Amino acid sequence: MKDLAVIMSIYYEDRVQFVRESVESILSQTLTDFDYYIVFDGPVSGEIENYFYTLKDHRIILNRLETKKGLAVALNYLLEIVFKNPAYQFIARMDADDISLPTRFEKQHNFLLENHDISCVGSWYYEIDELGKHLSDIKLPVEHEALKRRYYSRTPFAHPSVMYNRNLIEIAGFYPTNTILMEDNVLWGKALKAGLRFANIPEYLFKFRIDNNFFKRRSGINYGWNYIKTRLGINRFLNAPLYFNFISVGLGISRMLPSFVLKVLYQLFRK
Repeated sequence: MKDLAVIMSIYYEDRVQFVRESVESILSQTLTDFDYYIVFDGPVSGEIENYFYTLKDHRIILNRLETKKGLAVALNYLLEIVFKNPAYQFIARMDADDISLPTRFEKQHNFLLENHDISCVGSWYYEIDELGKHLSDIKLPVEHEALKRRYYSRTPFAHPSVMYNRNLIEIAGFYPTNTILMEDNVLWGKALKAGLRFANIPEYLFKFRIDNNFFKRRSGINYGWNYIKTRLGINRFLNAPLYFNFISVGLGISRMLPSFVLKVLYQLFRK
């Protein structure tokens, strides 16, 4: 039986050309034996509706939420469906504007099968712009302890690049719904608190898209304040060294700056 489920959410602002590239990168994986759960988080464009009408791949299982609920609720909705089938041992994430390189699933699946102590694995990745032009190569730490140290100030994964064991959700719980664009950060913190272990494969298996709205979505007073509150809560939860609180506050304040300033800072300090 299939032991891998892929989960992805699509909403009204997603662009059909990005969705097409994303979906086709999943359907063309070298590991082919999986089910692909997609949810429309509220109404989507007619172009996206029409695109899915043309797809005849039996692996795609399409679901709909009547109104937009947000990424965390949409992913939890799919996880509830996936968890009804005990055969699914692994869950892979994907976003509707990114691209998985062909061997991503094969290599992550094999890694988790061979490393039973690891509950979540990501990879190095390329950043691309709206046109698919290469922007930068992102090398993340590979070993668990280095990823744990990184987590105190920054995320250890590109969220849509990960594959995790179902025990991560069983132990750490579902995505939190009370934060803004930080549901994965909180989930990783709960997993670390529970003693679960992480890894990244030191290969470029993913393309992460930085579109024109990327920084707009991640800037402003509300987002910056939410970032500070969420990160300070995580630091307390994990008993992180005190100086990471100052780092969290500084990063949160930077996210309150105008989006064009945040973009410049991102380009200067991202790596």
